[in-house]
Amino acid sequence: MIRLFLVLALVSVPASAFAEEQDDLLARQLAAVVRDPRFLMPQRVEAAHSLSKLGPKATAALPELIAQVNRLKNRELEPLQEAVIEAIGSIGSPGRAALPALARASGRSIDIDMAIKQTTRDVLAAPDNQDLNLLVRQTQSADASVRLRAVKAISLLGRAGAYAKPALLGLLKDPDGDVRRATLSALRVVDPDGKASDDLVQALQLDLRDENAEVRLQAVRALGRLGVGAAKATAAIEALLADPDKDVRKAAVETMQRILVP
Repeated sequence: MIRLFLVLALVSVPASAFAEEQDDLLARQLAAVVRDPRFLMPQRVEAAHSLSKLGPKATAALPELIAQVNRLKNRELEPLQEAVIEAIGSIGSPGRAALPALARASGRSIDIDMAIKQTTRDVLAAPDNQDLNLLVRQTQSADASVRLRAVKAISLLGRAGAYAKPALLGLLKDPDGDVRRATLSALRVVDPDGKASDDLVQALQLDLRDENAEVRLQAVRALGRLGVGAAKATAAIEALLADPDKDVRKAAVETMQRILVP
């Protein structure tokens, strides 16, 4: 039990704090929790979800994840099977080694088949690490159009693009509105479980003042989806209650309700 808490706590440490060897060690420790039947099922599932959050940094866990796909067949283990399959998909192109095991696992249930289908798509669409590194470098280009293309390309990778999350977070303050909005969309795709950050809320607040009503509308709706996480934008949202566009006004009211009544 103590080992699980220690391992899961490490996942919250910023990725920059880990050397490559430490990433591998963490991935193997999490995989050991996934494998060990002495842990409760929710704990094993949480360990698999933590591997998903590591993304490509969890590559060292891949052999054990493949072994689990072959081993976990009982209906009562289905939540763990799904979590393991999703973890493989988050690893990216190295996950292609799991395709034969995934093919053998098909037909167990509708949910398992759906997870296999998504993971297969993710690993086949994922670029080699060299390509992803190139996209990350392009997000730092002085040319806004290059940054925009790079962000959109990363977004197409799904969870396999999680490796680029630090670069995407840096673009939330980009001076180009199109780049910021594309970055917000990309973050929802590569890290759908990510929590609202101050930078994320600030990026959306910038769009609340855009001259385009559609941009303001999408921004205030996005803040609404964050719920109480968007509390720091309350004043900016309240200003939209007098917006000239009726759809924006209505969305502002709904967003305020979500923030104040979670």
